[in-house]
Amino acid sequence: MDSETRTRLEQHIISAHAVRYRTISGGLFEMMSDWARGFSGLPLPVFNIFLPRTPAGLSDDALADTAAFFSSRKVFYAIELVHDRFPEGPDYLNRRRYQSLPPQPAMFVDGIPGQAQLNPDVTIDLVNTVPSLTAFCTMLHSVFDFPLRDMLTLYPVSQLKNDRIQHYLAFLDEQPVGAGTIIFKDGVASVWNMCTIDQYRRRGVATALLHQMLTDAGENGCHLTMLYSTAQAYHIFSNFGFEIYTQRQWFLPPGIDYEE
Repeated sequence: MDSETRTRLEQHIISAHAVRYRTISGGLFEMMSDWARGFSGLPLPVFNIFLPRTPAGLSDDALADTAAFFSSRKVFYAIELVHDRFPEGPDYLNRRRYQSLPPQPAMFVDGIPGQAQLNPDVTIDLVNTVPSLTAFCTMLHSVFDFPLRDMLTLYPVSQLKNDRIQHYLAFLDEQPVGAGTIIFKDGVASVWNMCTIDQYRRRGVATALLHQMLTDAGENGCHLTMLYSTAQAYHIFSNFGFEIYTQRQWFLPPGIDYEE
């Protein structure tokens, strides 16, 4: 990966977070030269994040300020760390007794998808009505086990009119079985929370969903796309040409009892 592509991806990560948090009622996203911070108001720590951008952003003073910020708002939070920008970051946070969650590969692809063998029984719909948005939130609640009320807060009706965010539902056997989100910003796209109901895995749902999202990204002028993978989804993404370029990892402050 060349330095220009890496810079575009790093800038997009911050911009995409800003788009998400600023659509939430009561949410906010702050961007400073050394760090960025997102507040949703929801109780789960991974919905309120602090992102160091420079070494000065990962310091005892910055961590203390962040702890005070979220504590005053009575929510938990997570430090979101990009490994290759902060190679000493995990050890630094571990020494301060932050709890590490499993790292997630950050992957990217430069280009739009070519021909793919798709299951003709899978249909992909763009979420553009309130009932379909409710079905989308219900899908995320079902797969990720997040509280439904939190999903309805994270994905408000106002997003239906935001041309930088598109949500999708995948259907098979005349029922929704998969979902995903894509965010467009400055010629780069990112895929978020792509999922399939367990009993419908290995039936081409994720492949059809990702193909549609990448096609739409290209039509919106975004040939460069990134996402965070899981171990289970890695082979699907690699089949589309995605490559690992770094890892993201969340760290929770001491004293938080949290299970993914």
